[in-house]
Amino acid sequence: MSSVMAKTVSDPYTIRISKGAALLPETRMLLREWKVDEDAASLAERVLEADLLGKATARRVRDIVQRCFAPRLLSPAGCPARHMKRLVENRSSNDWFRDLCLLYSARADRLLRDSITVFLTDAINEGRLSVTVDTATAFLCEAEEKGMMESPWAAETKKKVSRGVLKALAEFGLLSTNSRKPREILSFRPHPIAVAYLAYDLHFSGKSDAGVASHQDWSIWQCNKAVVRESLDELSRHGLWVFQAAGNVVRITWNASTMEEAVDVLVGINI
Repeated sequence: MSSVMAKTVSDPYTIRISKGAALLPETRMLLREWKVDEDAASLAERVLEADLLGKATARRVRDIVQRCFAPRLLSPAGCPARHMKRLVENRSSNDWFRDLCLLYSARADRLLRDSITVFLTDAINEGRLSVTVDTATAFLCEAEEKGMMESPWAAETKKKVSRGVLKALAEFGLLSTNSRKPREILSFRPHPIAVAYLAYDLHFSGKSDAGVASHQDWSIWQCNKAVVRESLDELSRHGLWVFQAAGNVVRITWNASTMEEAVDVLVGINI
C-alpha cells in the first residue's frame, strides 16, 4: 500500500463501519423521520417506539442512529441532515442519494475514506481487477503498524472490519455485490446532482474557486483533477454556475447565494 497515513493521527480508525455499512434504506427512512434540530438520542427513541426499523433490537437501533446516522449527518448541528432531508422528500432517491451518503460517511469515518483513497486506489493503480477480505485485512495490518488504530486490533476484529469495509464499498457502488467471490472493482462516476451539491457545499464552507475544484473530497468519488473540471464545466451548461479554468486558475460565478438556495435549485433541476 502506498499511502496509509503517518504514525501520529488525530482521527484513528474505528470498528464503526462493521456496525452498519452503507445503510442506504435506513438512512433514507431516518432522514424522512428526523425533525429539524432533533438530537440522535431523541430520534433513536422515536424510532424504537414506532418500530420504524422493523424487528431490529434496541441495541441495533441505537447503533444505527447514534453510531452511524448521527456522525454522518447530524454534525455539525444537523446541517447535512437538513439539506439531505429536503432533497430526499422532493426527489426520487437514485444514485445521487447513494453518492451523497458515501460522501458524508467517508467524511465521518477515516477508515472508510482511506479504504477508497488508499486501499482501492492502490489496487486500481496496481492493475488489480478485484479485492478480497484478505487484501483488505492486509491493508488494516499495515495501517496498524503505522499507528492508525488507538490500540492493536485482534485478528478476528480485522477480519470482521474488512468484511464491513468491502460490504460498504459494494453498497456504495464501488465494488461488486457478490460476497462469495473476490469483489470486482467497478468503474465509478458520481451523479451530477451529487457533484453540484458537493461543489456548493465546498463553496459555502469558505473554499476558494480553485479550492473547490481541487478539494480532497472529490477523491472519495475517485475523481481526479481533470474529471472534476470536466464535471463542473458540464454542469455550468445547466445554469448552476459559470465555470472557467485555464492552467491553475479557476473562476466560478455561483448562481446561488446560500446552501439552502442551492438545494432548492437541485430539488427542481432535471439532470
